[in-house]
Amino acid sequence: MRFQHFISVVSLVFVLSGCSVGQMMKNSFQGNRYLENKDYEQGEVTFREAVAQNASDPLANYYLGRFLLAQSKPQQALPYLEKAASLKKTDTDYLFWYGVALGELGESIQERKSYQKVLEINGKHLQALTYLGHNQLKAKEYKAALATYQKVLKISPYSPSALYNRALITRLLKTPEEKAYWLAYLSNYPSGDLAIQATDHLNLLGDFSYRNHFLGGRTITLKKIEFEPFTEKLAASSSPSLDVVGATASNIGKGTLQVIVYQENNKKLARSRADSIKKYLLVKFPGLTKDRIGISWFDQPEIVKIQGKKFKNPESVQFFLTK
Repeated sequence: MRFQHFISVVSLVFVLSGCSVGQMMKNSFQGNRYLENKDYEQGEVTFREAVAQNASDPLANYYLGRFLLAQSKPQQALPYLEKAASLKKTDTDYLFWYGVALGELGESIQERKSYQKVLEINGKHLQALTYLGHNQLKAKEYKAALATYQKVLKISPYSPSALYNRALITRLLKTPEEKAYWLAYLSNYPSGDLAIQATDHLNLLGDFSYRNHFLGGRTITLKKIEFEPFTEKLAASSSPSLDVVGATASNIGKGTLQVIVYQENNKKLARSRADSIKKYLLVKFPGLTKDRIGISWFDQPEIVKIQGKKFKNPESVQFFLTK
């Protein structure tokens, strides 16, 4: 009888455990699906029900907090994320997102402590390292933030925020690595709002490897148009930039694309290079007819004025649209 009773108890524990594991798997699947689909409102509804059924379920609390946070409701999200982290103290994701919610509420000291707890458990937790760097940068702890971002880049060499903020910090600290760090960011992320800002900072250092151009109300960042040495032949590296120009001008559908080439002390070469650019665009983009591309050329350096500074750029190409 005792043996039969023991078997019955074990069987009951197994069934209950199976139900718990099954519910956990269901919550995990649903939570990830809602996050991937950005269906935050439905996720909130689903996990409010899950928390109502079992208020001590850390996973349900975690996902409810995540969906509230995704809807810019950090005040509502905080208690659920805090509960998830307290119920399962070694779960780094719970601790990390609890820190994010604290940060959204301006609790920067507690936010940092949460990231530090994550890193005590897993020193290579990429999100915690990255957000710790953000926290330090916001607190103007520039050297500490720089060291943290360097750790991020050892793990993830192409982290956009770490690459950008590393360069920004060297600008604030006025260190000689600034130029190289802006170039490292732009070589990996040559478009978007941060690329525009990175290019402005780079140009202020007198480096014009990248330039911002204004086409029909849009600002686009382009890598310098290069040619084979002492010739009008376009370098292969110029194709991506020219393709962006051609596609942008074609999509706008009106106006004349102006191409200006500067080549110090060599007017003939300047004209030949302008012709090469026009020919490339006409072949690649049939929508750009000859009358929609104007070219100009000068045997003088381009004079670039930035924030009261004046630079001479001996070889350059500029693009803009006219009506």
